[in-house]
Amino acid sequence: MNLPEILTGGIIEIWHHKLRAFLTLIGIILGCLSIIFMTSMLNGIILTLWKGFDQLGFDGVMYVVARQPKDSVERARFATSYGLRERDVDVLLSRRELVTAAAPVQENRLAASTPGSRREVSVLGVTPEFAPVRRRPVALGRFVTDNDMQRFARVCVVGHRLRLRLFGTADPLGRELELGGERFKVVGVGQDLTNNFVDDDDFIREMEGVFIPLATMRKYFTGAEAPLSYIAVKTTAQDELGNVQAEIAAALKVAHHGVGDFKVENIAQDIVRSRGEVKTVVRNWQIVLGTIAGIALLVGGIGLFSVMIISINERLYEIGMRKAIGATDLEIFLQFLMESVTLALTGALIGVGLGLAVVMIMSSFFANGLPVDWPGVTGAVGVAVTLGVLFGLYPALKAARMQPVAAMRG
Repeated sequence: MNLPEILTGGIIEIWHHKLRAFLTLIGIILGCLSIIFMTSMLNGIILTLWKGFDQLGFDGVMYVVARQPKDSVERARFATSYGLRERDVDVLLSRRELVTAAAPVQENRLAASTPGSRREVSVLGVTPEFAPVRRRPVALGRFVTDNDMQRFARVCVVGHRLRLRLFGTADPLGRELELGGERFKVVGVGQDLTNNFVDDDDFIREMEGVFIPLATMRKYFTGAEAPLSYIAVKTTAQDELGNVQAEIAAALKVAHHGVGDFKVENIAQDIVRSRGEVKTVVRNWQIVLGTIAGIALLVGGIGLFSVMIISINERLYEIGMRKAIGATDLEIFLQFLMESVTLALTGALIGVGLGLAVVMIMSSFFANGLPVDWPGVTGAVGVAVTLGVLFGLYPALKAARMQPVAAMRG
């Protein structure tokens, strides 16, 4: 017998016992389905989580904020400081080794109004550096520019929710709104920052707020001497966040003449820690779901072993006849081993088909879709075929070692 004949014989045997073959392969089918669904589901969850982390915009970001005095001695010392200033940004950038960029921010509450609508909103006075530091690309139009800063331009970027509440679905670009009694032209619209995994007040304030040039904020609302609300500092040295924090603190301590009226919030370190916790949870789920899928495949392999033993006992006369007319032990061995592998491969292909169908159905429930994990598909098929080989070895050896006369008599 050659290989095509062996394969054909295996397929014919499966076809003649369809119900028995199907019941035998349920474990392998469910195991392969579980592996594909598990790997694709976890990849979809990871993709959504990582996109959520990216959307936060805090990778490599630290905030420098004002620190309140703890006692009367600190209160007296803090009185000699001017608080956070734009020149602190210059100090950070001039002394930087690990710091990549810095963006000063001044926040205020102002009334925003259009004909027929009025709301109290958070207004952020920012520089052009804010967008890259906090990963805040606009959905429409543009962000604040250096030219806006130099001209004290009365332009603004409205948040995603505020745009809907003030202008509805109409295009807001080029239209005007009133902020604190001053008229501003809308030049951009922020992105939708809705995050399924993080309910953050800052996100809500941004989506319901307005960005304007920091210079314009100082000229029309706060005055040139008002301290900054905070400074957002960016670094690309993700593995040296502690050193970055120390560098920022040291530079500003000198700029503030030794007065520690500020603190550095290492948000980037919190994000790294949260990512690590997520990875641990996902890894644990991989172990649990992988174990379940492995048990299903093992049960399928045991069922395959049992059916192969039954099949050999039912075909003793066939085995004896084949050996009597010249079939070698190797040919008999390969015949039954290939039947076992063919059964396992058939179950794997059915499981893969069902798994892909389930993934396609579940994909509609994920905002970013549910990507098929092709390594998981090939892994499931590979495991199933391996089980077909392992659990088919003993039955195939048993059939190959039979004596023709004894087999025919049996």
